[in-house]
Amino acid sequence: MTVNLEILSSAYLLGEKSLELPRIKELVPQMMTRRRLTKAAKIAVELLNSVEHFEGGRILCGSAFGELETTANILNAIHDEQPLSPTDFQNSVYNTAVSYLSILYHNHNEILTLSSGDKTALNVLKAGALKALDGDVLLLLCFETLDIPNIEQVNHCISYLESGVALVVRVTEDQATLKLQKSELAGVPNSISEMLHVAQNAPQLERAIIEVNL
Repeated sequence: MTVNLEILSSAYLLGEKSLELPRIKELVPQMMTRRRLTKAAKIAVELLNSVEHFEGGRILCGSAFGELETTANILNAIHDEQPLSPTDFQNSVYNTAVSYLSILYHNHNEILTLSSGDKTALNVLKAGALKALDGDVLLLLCFETLDIPNIEQVNHCISYLESGVALVVRVTEDQATLKLQKSELAGVPNSISEMLHVAQNAPQLERAIIEVNL
């Protein structure tokens, strides 16, 4: 079974180290609220405000590693036999970023977070294709936040440690105009690659439509 998705809008962020997000104070003006946000949540806020044609609705999110900084904090605390931070524990779950996004924008619609290793972006697209059959407009997100201390000890292939991609999609019966494949940019996480390829190429097309094989 195949489903064709029209890309209504797209955006992406790539950082070799920690991403600079200069608009975050403008987008989340309340300081206490802003301080609670994880790095992935801030990336999600930036991406949401960089796309068009999404006024609230269902959101599908994906990440291979999730909130790696908070996970590392928990593991370090266990190793050092220190008390666990309730905030780190709360923020370590995979749907933290998109949950904060929904709270900030009063979005009461369904959110779904997937983690499938290198196939994360592809599975977000597949899940999005299935959800889009209902006829509504969806926001698809993928992110990775890998810029933590000593990451170089285990990372030898990813050049862009912080990244995010957003696609606004809806189902269409028209023919595909863009091949779904991995991004040709070297050093991006495999977990965002297919969605990044779409976001990089969709703006050059009059209508960007991809075929998703389920």
